[in-house]
Amino acid sequence: MDSRDWSDKIKLAGLPISPDDEQLEIIIWHDYIPQEIFDLFYKTYGVKVTPTFIENNQEALDLLQKKPNKYDIVVVNDYMVTRLIRDGYLQKLNHENIKNIHFLSEDVLRTQYDRGLIYTVPLFRACVGITFNMRYVPGIPRTWDFVVKNIKNDYLNFRTGIRKEKRIALGIALIFLGYSPNTTNPEEITRARDLLIDVINNHGTELVGAESRDKIIKNELLLGLNWNGNAAYALDKNPNIRFLLPEGKVLVAYDNITINARSRHIQLAEFFINYLLIPEVSAKMTNFNYFANTNVASLPFIRSIIRNGPGFLFPDEANRLLIKDLGEKNQLYTDAWAMVLQAKPSEALIKLPLPKMGIYMGATE
Repeated sequence: MDSRDWSDKIKLAGLPISPDDEQLEIIIWHDYIPQEIFDLFYKTYGVKVTPTFIENNQEALDLLQKKPNKYDIVVVNDYMVTRLIRDGYLQKLNHENIKNIHFLSEDVLRTQYDRGLIYTVPLFRACVGITFNMRYVPGIPRTWDFVVKNIKNDYLNFRTGIRKEKRIALGIALIFLGYSPNTTNPEEITRARDLLIDVINNHGTELVGAESRDKIIKNELLLGLNWNGNAAYALDKNPNIRFLLPEGKVLVAYDNITINARSRHIQLAEFFINYLLIPEVSAKMTNFNYFANTNVASLPFIRSIIRNGPGFLFPDEANRLLIKDLGEKNQLYTDAWAMVLQAKPSEALIKLPLPKMGIYMGATE
């Protein structure tokens, strides 16, 4: 779909209200919604959408706690939805003002954290798998064990990564150790913490955020645990990138758009959500961020290379694991994560030059 005319055939409804403030403030992930979508909304309705970018759910919570009256719309993952509902931050949605909600895949109506979508509209679904560069990482990563084993390869010192997201990183470590990613057993969380500290100390594993995509493309990260949409983007730029879901249980997440209960522009925010659910608009987002959206009517407008790529991989329901809010027990993870963030690679670690043609092939570069 040509970016110059992507919006030409979109039928845009008229604004049902006269906004008393020509601006919406939105908390949203980096590299999530292209500026053209905000621009079209402003051009059509005269309402400016101002994004504040975050890299993880905790940042969204921190922003709401510091300035609870500032933001109108918040995009967060499922477990943070539970926390925000419990703390009174989210506004119940009026589906009459979000009529395009009927375009959503039927299964998202049954989400564990907001059955019936009382507070949320899941825009995207994602899962964590193994991203690897096939020139430098031999073998097929069918299990989480593959990652831990290959991290010990000296060529991969300082070239492996895991998401810098507290519950995701600790959750993957817990799954590898045979535990639930939602355990409240302090000993199990400590073992997961120590595993992450070990791979940082002894192998230079990086905790990475939005920059992970570029690092993968540039061969700076050769093996990592990452979201499938990020891997899909990297594969489109670097043909040596591969992404697989390991056998067994896989962490999945839904990115939800919600409305701040203290917003002064609730009906306008609902109108904006309805705008994002126009099939061509949903497709524009997926064509930008490479993640599978939940809008089934958008599929014809999504680039085939994305529609058939890693961003649309998703485990069957029996193997989906969702991170859950644990109430007061969340502090166990916060304490463990604080120690992980203090970990540093050993000074004795060496970053070896990579063979030009791949590991064990040719001269180094």
